[in-house]
Formats: sequence, C-alpha cells, structure tokens
Amino acid sequence: MFKKLVLRFSMNLSQTSFEREYKEARRLDTVSALRTLLIHAYDNVPYYQNVLGRTNVVKNGKVNLANLDQVTILTKQMIRRQTSKFISRDCEKRKWFYNTSAGSTGEPIKLIQDRLSHKWAHATTKFYYRDMLGIEETSARKVLLWGPRRNSSSGRAHFGNRVTDTLTNTIYVDTFCISEADMRRFVRIINSYKPEIIRGYAGSLYELCRFVERKGLSIFSPKIVVSTAETLHNVMREKIENVFGTKVFNFYGSRETHGIAGECRYGLLHIFLFNNYLEVLNENNQRCQEGASGRVIATTLHNLSMPLIRYDVGDMAIVGPEKCKCGTALPTLRKIIGRQIDYFPKEDGSIVYGGYFIELMWAKDWIKAFKVIQEDYKEFRILVVLRDRILDEHDRRDIEERIRFVMGRDCRVKWEVVDQIPKTKSGKHLHAQSLLRVP
Repeated sequence: MFKKLVLRFSMNLSQTSFEREYKEARRLDTVSALRTLLIHAYDNVPYYQNVLGRTNVVKNGKVNLANLDQVTILTKQMIRRQTSKFISRDCEKRKWFYNTSAGSTGEPIKLIQDRLSHKWAHATTKFYYRDMLGIEETSARKVLLWGPRRNSSSGRAHFGNRVTDTLTNTIYVDTFCISEADMRRFVRIINSYKPEIIRGYAGSLYELCRFVERKGLSIFSPKIVVSTAETLHNVMREKIENVFGTKVFNFYGSRETHGIAGECRYGLLHIFLFNNYLEVLNENNQRCQEGASGRVIATTLHNLSMPLIRYDVGDMAIVGPEKCKCGTALPTLRKIIGRQIDYFPKEDGSIVYGGYFIELMWAKDWIKAFKVIQEDYKEFRILVVLRDRILDEHDRRDIEERIRFVMGRDCRVKWEVVDQIPKTKSGKHLHAQSLLRVP
C-alpha cells in the first residue's frame, strides 16, 4: 500500500511538472513566443546579435517578423564550425545539458539544451496524446520498441530510467539487435502487458509485424500504435495496421527540435507551432504552397540556452491544408519524406538495427563524417572522414569489437579514409547501409 501511495504521488508530480507549458501550448500563442525568442537571441547569442541586427529582424528592442526570411538558413555545418557563437551568454542561469545529434542525414553536432525546452517537449507530447488522440500518455501502459536503456558496463538500465519507466507504466524493449528469440520475447511481453500504446521506430514496428505474420502468431491489439524516428512508408503502415489491428499514427520530431508534428485520425500531420516555428521551403527558399514539397526549416521556440533559428532539419515534407476535419487548430503537413535507417541481416536470419552502428560512431571527436556499409554477411566497410587526419586506434579496435559482438566473431571490418562521404541521389547522407536484402 505504501509503495502504491509513493508511486501515485510521484506520478502526480511528473504529470504536473510541465502543466503550465501544456496550458500555454493550448493557447497556440506562437507569435509571442517567437518574438520573445528573437529578442533573447539578439541580446544574448553572439551569432544572432550580428545576423538579426544586420537583417533588421530586431531593432531598438522591437521585432520585425516580415524580415525573418532574410535570416540565413542554419545548417549543421555552420553550428559545427562555430559552436560557441550559438550558445547564450546567460545559459549558466539555467539547468542545461549536452545532446548529440546526427540522425541519418548529416554529420554529428553537439547541442546545448535546457530544462525549459524539455518541459515543452513533454508538454508537446501531452498535447498530442491528450488533445489529438484522446489518451493520457503519461499514465497509459506503454511498450516502446526503442534502443538500449542499459548501462554499457553493468548491462542494466540506469536507476533513474528504471524509476521513470515504473512511474510512467513503460516497458522498453531493445530493438537494436533482433533475433527470432527476441521477436518471440517481444510478442510475449506485449501479450502479457496488454499496453494501451505501442510506440517505436518505424522499422522496428515493421520488422516485428513481419515476423508475427510470417510465424502465424497472435499479438495483442493496443488502442494506438505510434511510429517515430524513421520514415513510415505506406507498405510499412499497411503491414503494421493489419497485424496489430489498429491505426498507426506518425509522430515527427528530432533531437535538435523535439516534437515537430503529429498525425491525427484523418491522416494529416499537425505542426506543433507552440514548440517550433516551421517553414517548408522550395529550392528558391520560398514557402511551399499546399501539395508542394520542400525542406523542413525549424525555429526552436523554447531552448533559450542555444536557440536554433531557421534550422535545416535535413528532411523534406509535403505541405498540407491549413484546416483539417479533426478540428485541431494547427496547420498541417501531408507527408514527411526522409530518414530511413537500414537493417543489417545476419546469416542465421536475425537482423541488427542500423542505428546500432551509428551510435558506435557519432560521438567520436576524431570522426568528422562516416558511413558503415554491410557488403556481405561478414564483410563491412567503414568510410570515414577524419577531423585532424588522425585515426584513433583504441576507438577503432573498440568499434570493430562491438561490430563483431553483434555480427559474428569472424566478421571482417575494413576502414577507408576518404575526403567526403558520397550522398544518395536525393542529396541525403545515409550513415548506415546494408547492400544485402533483409530476408
């Protein structure tokens, strides 16, 4: 009984810690938040003091939003070259931490994010589930098909993560390396726990459903399935919905920006304008009209420690109508184009999630850019652009060991130092790619 009271009290705290941000989100006061951010960036951030002043976006303490489109579009390369100039001079007044971002389309960058931005991230999630999908996400039973939550040395999840998972009724399953035994265990967990929400990487959800269908298994049908982190292709959506017997909703965000848009029951993705100010631009940097596709450009409204203004997320999107039949007062996107991370097949029929290899590489300071390629079951080639023309031998051996740990002890890894990483025809940079077809 005492334990239940403690858990209930802690749950109430976790639910109310971002209640103010949630209420503000429902007001949808984007313009006010954008003006506040721009004035703060002009006053405190060296890079924007120059840019916003030169373009007269901020002048004499006043904001001219009509000039915002004159601000140079921000890229990862620009941040990487002069990171310190993007950090607010007053960031020490806030609780902040580092976050590394790379995704599947660019080189890694190290960002500073603060507690306020994460409160808004939680508020955005709450708005999406409660106001758009009609479900209390924090208290609902959830199974997440995600990456590892364990400490690399102990093999167990961090204590804080275990407490949070307990308080929020969340079970994480690690889908970075998947065997048939793992798939069967995931099915048992879902059938036993009977979650209201199943959320995960699009590829992880798809592969699990393919397995369930191939083996003729039955699996519990949750209230909703939410796909995130990767492109949800139509064939994937159809398979997931058929196997789980429920609708799949697409949630779009990134490490740099947190929640950007969420799909409603009518199939449109509503832009969370209270969390990010969003633009979709064509090749001439003009705003796209409904039905046209362009680059996703986001301005983070609440990360005052390191604002990102007109930041190129690295994805493409198709603009949707301003209004939707669902009644949500947010403009829409029809579709997100981008971000697909390959799975790497093994000879025994199991598969390894491509994100596993990305995580091995992206936090290494000596690596400027990379691409891990599976050429055969036991043949790997790593293309790497060095930051200072020095390949760290200790890290190299550690990376090879970790690849062999999941792909087989007799796996061969060949490194190739290059000047640049070749991109796809669409201009994307895939960090992890298998040349083999997943069976």
